[in-house]
Amino acid sequence: MTMQWNKRFGAAAIAAAALAAAGVAAAPALAADAGAWTPKPYKPKSKRDFTGVWDNPDGIGWTPGLPPGPGQNPPLTPEYKKIFDEHQKNAAEGKPTGDLTAACLPQGMPRIMTMTYPMEIIQNETQVNIFAEWNEQTRRIWIDGRPHPEGAADEHTFYGHSIGHWEGDVLVVDTVGLRGDTNLEASGLPHSDQLRVRERIWLENDNLLKDEITLIDPKAYTRPWTVTKRFNRMEPGTTTLPYVCLENQRNPVAADGTIGVVLQGSNQ
Repeated sequence: MTMQWNKRFGAAAIAAAALAAAGVAAAPALAADAGAWTPKPYKPKSKRDFTGVWDNPDGIGWTPGLPPGPGQNPPLTPEYKKIFDEHQKNAAEGKPTGDLTAACLPQGMPRIMTMTYPMEIIQNETQVNIFAEWNEQTRRIWIDGRPHPEGAADEHTFYGHSIGHWEGDVLVVDTVGLRGDTNLEASGLPHSDQLRVRERIWLENDNLLKDEITLIDPKAYTRPWTVTKRFNRMEPGTTTLPYVCLENQRNPVAADGTIGVVLQGSNQ
């Protein structure tokens, strides 16, 4: 028999009574009724304290406030514009060839900073850890003074290698060694494996985090491309939730290889 665990743990009392009637010793009582707990707003310890759970209010496009796709006027080189155009054509036919996340692969960097699911930041004197609910991915920014390892720019991974230092209360971050087959967003907006990402991250106030991101990619872009992302602190007590894309409950693959979409609340 399955028993629902309600918000106030009322079911626990019912279970304890049932165990007692059966002559089975109950587990020790909880220290406090969870219903009496009230989450408190987090107060940053300093302007360098990014701790918290954050939400992106500006949509899934790379440029905040604009939808994914060519309307952002990306400064693509002719070679990479052809790639982007092909991704757009394929997506219109139901074949998202430009989006590895459709096959449950990680979103990679810098796309992890465009998440519309919550992200949690936990940091110490050595590193800033960014935990994305989306795909349960983790990005680490080392802030202990270490340089990039030798050859890091040529070891292409989903999140590369990120190091940062403080300029006043602004965290300045440099990321190298990124895979060239990820993208900036679901439209298939590409970059190459020569991409280098520079960031300036700061607390605008206790409840607003900003990240100025500059993409430098001489192979894919005709010039550096800078956008500024915003993240709002979420309600006190908010936590991230499990997201297991490998269960493939959102993007079933049909027999012909096309990838479908099951929206939240759908019965299909």
